[in-house]
Amino acid sequence: MKNDKNWDEHQWQVITAGPTKRIVVEAGPGTGKTAVACRRLAQLINEEDLEPTRTWMISFTRTAVTEIINRLYDYVGDAYFGIKIATIDAHAWAIHSGYVSKAKLTGSYEENIEKVIKLIGQDEDVAEELGEIEHLVIDEAQDIVGVRAEFIETLVSKLSASCGVTIFVDEAQAIYNFSDETIGKKKGASVQPLRDRLESLKKSQFDTLELKTIHRTSDINLKKLFSTVLENILNPSFHEKGLHERISQSIKRLASENVDDDVKVNIHDYRADTLLLYRTRAEVLSASQFCDKKHRLRLSEFRATLPAWIAQIFWDCTDQSVSRSNFIELWMNRLPERVRQVKRAERRWEILEKLAGDKDGTIDIERLRKRLGQENPPEEIAIKEFGLSGGPIVGTIHASKGRESEYCVLFLPPSASFKDLEDEIEETKVMFVGATRGKTYLTTHSGFPSFRTGTLSSGRVFRNSKKDSTQVEIGRAGDILAEGLVGRMEHTKEKALNAQIFLAKVASRVSNYKLEADPKLDWNYRIKTEDSKLCVAVLSDAFKADIWGILSKKKQSDVRRPPRNVKYVKSLGSRTVVLDLESDEVLRKLHKPWSKSGIMLAPKIVSFPPFYYTWRV
Repeated sequence: MKNDKNWDEHQWQVITAGPTKRIVVEAGPGTGKTAVACRRLAQLINEEDLEPTRTWMISFTRTAVTEIINRLYDYVGDAYFGIKIATIDAHAWAIHSGYVSKAKLTGSYEENIEKVIKLIGQDEDVAEELGEIEHLVIDEAQDIVGVRAEFIETLVSKLSASCGVTIFVDEAQAIYNFSDETIGKKKGASVQPLRDRLESLKKSQFDTLELKTIHRTSDINLKKLFSTVLENILNPSFHEKGLHERISQSIKRLASENVDDDVKVNIHDYRADTLLLYRTRAEVLSASQFCDKKHRLRLSEFRATLPAWIAQIFWDCTDQSVSRSNFIELWMNRLPERVRQVKRAERRWEILEKLAGDKDGTIDIERLRKRLGQENPPEEIAIKEFGLSGGPIVGTIHASKGRESEYCVLFLPPSASFKDLEDEIEETKVMFVGATRGKTYLTTHSGFPSFRTGTLSSGRVFRNSKKDSTQVEIGRAGDILAEGLVGRMEHTKEKALNAQIFLAKVASRVSNYKLEADPKLDWNYRIKTEDSKLCVAVLSDAFKADIWGILSKKKQSDVRRPPRNVKYVKSLGSRTVVLDLESDEVLRKLHKPWSKSGIMLAPKIVSFPPFYYTWRV
């Protein structure tokens, strides 16, 4: 069989392995594992006549799923619609909701996956469906542990003996037990990785193949970084105290540029194809806080958002359907002049038609709301990066794993005092992951030298400064609810409408707001424009509880209270919020027409302003 795209011999061996083969593909950073995974699926469908609907692909993150979908479309065209491509959580929910009529997402994702594991073991219909799968591809397997690994193990145990399985693993990027905030902290109990679980299944005999050639970069020094440093990280004889510092020095030596520690970093000085990587969430938020230019953020738990144009078009739509001509008319009348092109409107219409199109050529609004109101909106329409395009991406190493960029600036984590050697090895892996994101140019810089941060049980981070203030993260999921945008208790109808009009105007701009605690709303914070003339939203009870939670952590809740006013609250444009028809309880609290349409605008708040807690009198 002819090698059709100059794939190297190791890649081609994986791509052309038989459809019933079960293989583990060891692939280091930059060896093209995602491209090979997609090309392998295309080979199975186009050349081996596997049915697309009977091929499954599982990846660890929604970001990776999006990239896979884009690549697969180039290889197999519309056949990609039939391939079941999703994260582990999404696959588990598809099984659960497909076989349990009243299935609901309750509790944590882990608890829901545990229910599905039991369902697979007990329901013959589920087992029968899994037995019809012809090939399963698993990407980033090194990150799949715990209950998710148990789910995959259970799923594989139900596959037929003729079902092939291809697993891609990169041990150097096995940082599953780490998050944006774990530096210098003891991690959880050790866990059995997926690979070990699968190889213990008697009927699952896996051969091992390896991708060796680095394709991400052509730079000689960066290739050495990808290969030589990788060998040291994976070599047990190299694992001694001081590993983190030694690898850090190697990265500096092989980087394209090293910036002096005292050089101030301004995000807006970097070009749009630059990825700036920090170790912790708090560092990213601090860097973003001082940038008034367009940029995007990549942080764990930051979900994809819906573009503002959806609310600008449909905010007052109470009809059952919308025609193509009506949609284009609304687009041309309601959107800013710079985007009023019929061709642009037609492209957006095509997306909506795929999501909720009817046979008569209209869009079914109820179906559209159901699709857009999901916790994870459809990849076809969602904005993947949180923020505004036109500027660089700023993120944590953890949240950027699996991604790449032409230019990468790595803020090297400090060689802190580690709990033990295992902790140091894992932190070294995190640093290496960050160093291998750049394709053309890697700049190293020192991170924040002393960043004393805390994290609440909600995941919200805060930083105690020397000036008796605390920087607090604003913009987590649940900080701004529909009631806080257009609720009858929070706003008059006129003020709600004015706020929505304002959010439409600043949908593609960086805006600065301030917070004012309102005693009439039980001291919840109103988000107001800097001149205090307009309230665009009200922060939730959950946010207020966390503000008090920080005082409790500092053991000061008896002597201090949250401030009434907070300045320097930043928003990176606006986004659309969609409530489906089942959100009756919430919809009843809203002004019309939002109580009927369920579609509104929200500020894309992401900020880390100082809170000056005041002494009680």
